[in-house]
Amino acid sequence: MLISSAAYARVWTDASGKMQVDAEYVTCQFDKIWLLRSDGRVFGVAPDELSKADRQYVDDLIQEREANRETTQNPPGRVPYGVGREVCRLKDANIDESSGVACSRRHPGFFWTHNDSGGDGRVYLFDAKGRNLGSILLEDVLPFDFEDMFSFQADGKSYLVLCDVGNNGRAAAIQLMYVIEEPPFDPKKGVTVEQVPVVQTIAYSYEDDHRDCEAVGIDPTDKTILFVTKERTSECYVYALGWPKPNPTKAFSARHIGTLKIPAVTAIDVSPDGRRAVVLTYKHAYEFVRGEGKSWKDAFSREPRKIIMPERVQGESICYGADGKTLYLTSEKLPTPLLMVPMLK
Repeated sequence: MLISSAAYARVWTDASGKMQVDAEYVTCQFDKIWLLRSDGRVFGVAPDELSKADRQYVDDLIQEREANRETTQNPPGRVPYGVGREVCRLKDANIDESSGVACSRRHPGFFWTHNDSGGDGRVYLFDAKGRNLGSILLEDVLPFDFEDMFSFQADGKSYLVLCDVGNNGRAAAIQLMYVIEEPPFDPKKGVTVEQVPVVQTIAYSYEDDHRDCEAVGIDPTDKTILFVTKERTSECYVYALGWPKPNPTKAFSARHIGTLKIPAVTAIDVSPDGRRAVVLTYKHAYEFVRGEGKSWKDAFSREPRKIIMPERVQGESICYGADGKTLYLTSEKLPTPLLMVPMLK
């Protein structure tokens, strides 16, 4: 199954008729029309900066989408999902490129996020009302390209893992993940520390090639780390790595366990029961289900179920809520929204 991401691609012309760009329409939000270029970058233009024909095209497309709005199909035996919606907008303007999001394991209903490449490695805390509850820095870490994060519990402790795995030029052979204990915080006042030490650094490579990746998650039942690569083709590759023992001098090898016909993957997360993995794209998400006693290799060999996501400007993050009954998303452009796709009762 090929899952297309270019249904609305066309050549766009500016109002002067002198400039053109080949791009795909994403959405119309915040008084701008947002377009996705072939290199994966999203940019916004004011409607009056486009040609009359392009403005009419957008108007027609919006009407068509409203008339034919997709809803998630809920076949028997699958978790039923409802219609996604915006929960709030984050009040901290420093969160301007939210590229990864993870739910707090200390206090359900709270979330951690980080910005994309170019940041200082700061991790931000917020709640479901969008309140700014402070931020932390990882001690002695200067990230190259944080692209995802995840949270889990082990031995009675809560952990966050920041994934420095972006590799757009595919030049780097080794990527890094930084493990920290989730810091204590007051649900009303926010974080109580400024810096957090790294308790484990995981260096790894892919067993067969250099890869770019924006999607990393963990099966909390056995601590298998899952990676889904971001490719320039219609395919992507899934890799797995068992949780390694601390070894500061060794790069571990992630093994290839599957190939998916899904383009432009931006995030992955695994449900708390270890049975579902949701793979996100700039448009919608695809959920894979692992049968009782089955492997992730088996799960990723089966057809995924498409979950309709709410429109975002540049959505690169997703996580299951702490109870596994809701999907949460953010977007990379200001104002940063928190969105949700609920499980139906």
